[in-house]
Amino acid sequence: MKRQYALATLLLLVCTVVSGGNVLKEAKEAIKNGSNLEQAETKLLEAVKTEDNVYKRLDYYYYAALLNRKINDIENEKLYLKQAYDTAKFFNSIFSIFQHINRYDSITDSLSSAKKMRRYKEKARRLLRSYQENLLNGGKFYFMKKDYAKAYDFFSCYLVAADKGFFEFDDTTHQDSVTRRIARWATSSAYKLNDPTKVLAHSSLALEDSAVRRFIYEYQAKAHLALGDTTKWLATLRDGLMHDPDYSYFFASLTDYLNANRRYEEALHLTDTMLSFRPQSTFFWYAKSLVLLNLKRYEECIVAADSAIAYDSIYMYAYYNKGLAFCNLATKMSDSAAAHIASEDYQDLRQKSVAYYAQALRPMEIVRVLAPKDTLRWAQPLYRIYLNLNMGPQFESIENILKAYKNK
Repeated sequence: MKRQYALATLLLLVCTVVSGGNVLKEAKEAIKNGSNLEQAETKLLEAVKTEDNVYKRLDYYYYAALLNRKINDIENEKLYLKQAYDTAKFFNSIFSIFQHINRYDSITDSLSSAKKMRRYKEKARRLLRSYQENLLNGGKFYFMKKDYAKAYDFFSCYLVAADKGFFEFDDTTHQDSVTRRIARWATSSAYKLNDPTKVLAHSSLALEDSAVRRFIYEYQAKAHLALGDTTKWLATLRDGLMHDPDYSYFFASLTDYLNANRRYEEALHLTDTMLSFRPQSTFFWYAKSLVLLNLKRYEECIVAADSAIAYDSIYMYAYYNKGLAFCNLATKMSDSAAAHIASEDYQDLRQKSVAYYAQALRPMEIVRVLAPKDTLRWAQPLYRIYLNLNMGPQFESIENILKAYKNK
C-alpha cells in the first residue's frame, strides 16, 4: 500500500512538472506562430495559481507579458501597414504587459540572492521601457472616450511603474513634471467615477501641480466627506481655502457646516480672517452678515450686508439678510412693546417696531425683483411688512400669492 502511495505521489509530481513545462512550451509556440496567444496566456495564469516554485512563477508571469507583447506587435504591424487594427487591443495588451510584470516584480522581492534580484528586475525594466509612452497614450485614449474606469487604471499603472523605477526620464525634474500631470489625470478620472478611494490614491502627488491645485483640493474634500471622515474633510477645506481664498467651494462649505452646527463664533472668526485677505469681497461680507444674523446681532448684520451691497448692488442674498435683520428688530421691539403694554414706553416701542418694518421694506422688495420665482424667500417677510405698515393693496396682493402657493 505504501509503495502504491509513493508511486501515485511520484506520478503526480511528474505530471505537474510536465504540465508546467507544457504551458511554457505552448506559450513559446504561440509567440513564435503569432496564434492562440490569449489561450496560452490563460493557461499560464491558471498554472501560476498552483505553482510553488518561485522561478517558475517568474517564468509564467514573464511569458504572460511576452504573449501580450506579441499581441501588441501584431496590432502595431497593422498600424504600420495602414491596415485596420484594434485600438483597444493595442492599448490593452500594453496594460496587460505591465500588470504581469508588476506581479513578476513583486515575486523578485522575495528572492534571497540580491544578485539574482537585480538581474530579474533589470530584465523586467528592459521589457517595459519601450512601452512607457504608449501606456500613457492608452490612458488618454480611454479618457477621451469617457471610459474613466479604464483611463484611471492606465494612469495609475503608469504611476506605479514610475515609482518602481521601471521608466527612464531625462532627469528628476522631468519625472516630477510628468508624474504630477498623470496624477492629476488619474485623480480627475476617479472623481468622474465617483470613487472616493481612488480619488485619494494619487491626489497628494496631483496637488503638486499648481495649475489645478484648487480642483484637487475640492476632489479630496469631497472624497473625505463621501468616506465619512469629517475631520479630514474640514482640514482639506481649510487647506484649500488658504491656497485659494477666491474659490467659493471651500469657504461656502466651511461656513455652511459651521452655521448648520451652530458654531457661529468659529464661522465669524473665519469670515473676519477671509475679509482681512479680501476686504472688498461681496461674498465674504455676505457670509459675515449671515453669521451675525444667526447670532442675533442684527445691527452688525445690517452693516455687513451694506458692505456687501456696496461692492455688488444686485447681490440678492445681502438684501435678504438686511431685510430680515430689520424684520427681526421690528419683532423684537413689538415683543418688548407687548410686554410693556401698560407702560408709558409702549407707544415709543411700537413706533420703533413700525420704523424697523419701514426700513425692511425696500431691501425685501429688491429681493422680490431680483428673485421673482423664489416666492418662499420674500413672500412671508413682505406679508409681515405690509401688514404692520398698513399697506392694504400690497398686503392683499401678497396674501393671494401665498394662498396660490399653498394650493399648488
